[in-house]
Amino acid sequence: MRYEQHCPIALAAEVVGEPWTLLIIRELLHGSTTFPDIARGVPGMSGGLLTRRLRKMETAGLVTLLPPDRPRGAELTEAGRELSAVIEPLGNWGARWLPPPRHGDLDPGLLLRDIARGIDLSALPANAVTVHFRFAESPGPRWWWLVLSQTVAAPTVHDPRLPQAMRIDCTLGALARVWLGHTDWLEALREKAIVITGPRGSVREAIAWLGTSRFSGGRPTEVGAPAPSS
Repeated sequence: MRYEQHCPIALAAEVVGEPWTLLIIRELLHGSTTFPDIARGVPGMSGGLLTRRLRKMETAGLVTLLPPDRPRGAELTEAGRELSAVIEPLGNWGARWLPPPRHGDLDPGLLLRDIARGIDLSALPANAVTVHFRFAESPGPRWWWLVLSQTVAAPTVHDPRLPQAMRIDCTLGALARVWLGHTDWLEALREKAIVITGPRGSVREAIAWLGTSRFSGGRPTEVGAPAPSS
């Protein structure tokens, strides 16, 4: 879309304002480079549309497509990487002022992928363990595992046959509300919206390992209410 204005905001919006473009940049900022890995972060996007967007982003100078001797994909240019200064405040604003995600917006793979990206690997055991998630309702598979160690944090729907540190029973909505800061771990546990089963210390470990999103802080008491004065 062309706004036909000289304003830098209008010119920038022509480049990044198309559907999916900011989400592709989000995935690239998180380190995804191959086409399959980028596609996993935008599951509602067709492969053909992803290809067209990447080509258009290359023309705009945001990405460099990987050469033929490497797996199909793209990497951000300096101009693309600088969009982190746009995306991070946008995420903070959305987390602060918008309501919790609607049920239809929740996807277990995307939620656990987001959680895995936020985990501090140095706080995890040296030998890989799993956290087994059992969702009471889910648009996809209800059983998931997070494989955790000091070298990896990744979700899978296939039982990796590793030692299980704990099991977490919940709904997708309950986990999303805790992750995004609409409620906290202790409140969810008290209300049994989330139930953690495992050895002594499992609750403490779950809270320490999984934590909350980097966008979870700073929400006002009520969406739309004025921010408290300092």
